[in-house]
Amino acid sequence: MIQYDERDWDVEGAVADDTDIDLDLAYIKLSDMFFPGLSATIGRQEIILGEGFVVGDLNGFAPGAVNAGDLSSRLSTDALRFDYKLATVPLTLIGFVAKIAETYATITDGDVGLDQDLYGINANYQVPTAEVEVEGYFVSLNNAHATKNSANELSIPTFGLHCVHNVAAVPGFSWKGEIAGQWGKTAGLDNKGYAGYLGAEYGFQNVAWEPKVGLTYYHFSGDNDATDNTDNAWNPLFPDAAGDRIGTIVDASGLAGFGQQSNMQVIKLSGSIQPTEKISLSLDWFNDRLIKTAAGAKKELGNEIDINLGYAYSEDVEFALTFGYFVRGSAIKDAVADSTDAMQVVGSVSVTF
Repeated sequence: MIQYDERDWDVEGAVADDTDIDLDLAYIKLSDMFFPGLSATIGRQEIILGEGFVVGDLNGFAPGAVNAGDLSSRLSTDALRFDYKLATVPLTLIGFVAKIAETYATITDGDVGLDQDLYGINANYQVPTAEVEVEGYFVSLNNAHATKNSANELSIPTFGLHCVHNVAAVPGFSWKGEIAGQWGKTAGLDNKGYAGYLGAEYGFQNVAWEPKVGLTYYHFSGDNDATDNTDNAWNPLFPDAAGDRIGTIVDASGLAGFGQQSNMQVIKLSGSIQPTEKISLSLDWFNDRLIKTAAGAKKELGNEIDINLGYAYSEDVEFALTFGYFVRGSAIKDAVADSTDAMQVVGSVSVTF
């Protein structure tokens, strides 16, 4: 069970219930149910598939609760989940159903009680002869029942494959990749979106300060033609840690009018060092571009640099400081005449009991 209090500074009493302690995780887990290896988890819980590229943040932070909703640590929702770990092979199977929205008898454009549910299955295989993890999944976001109004239509089946490989032949080198596709219908349009990434990281061996460098390319499809009955844009569903893929400022801003984690490609270059046992320093650079635009429109969204400093005060207490700067590109300059470059500084402290 986890309880939390998330609110803006100096707003006590400004919003109803803003000083309440709310419930985040509250579930029961039954291990070796019916036969060895099978477990069931019932209640409010987190469900993260792979790196959270498609499913990770099922909470859907309520807009307006705090200004910095992207910093919320809440990921949970009410769900029923089954895990089965096979004894003879390194394979783990997961099946779940999660309640995304409960509307009861609310009427929406002629439709009553349009609950939203997420169903999913996941298979994770650890290759015995190599440091390779392969994961396949299928999830589907749906209305709880058929709709009378096509504008309320919601059916987004999504399938994907995720792989991570620590290359034994080259110590310190690893690569990862994921690809996912969608179909179904949303508001009368046929879903045809896809997304994926491919990245690599190298940690220098037997070198002072343990330097690491990494390069990752992310691609989120965009719509080819807004006038037809097909939507080729990727629907990001419930990703977690979006700031690690597109930049923390870009994630926080939401890129109003441009979309987020949809119709964009991102090149991420990263590096880190560990000067001492207690101090860590990393730098991430993101180049964000649109994929599909109107005729004559610019595609460059901008460039962001994030610098992260960590200090492990003790085994139980850690401090962190993040500085981010976003230089807007030609697409934003042309679309928003009075726009400016953005900057943020975020400090945090973590205490483990």
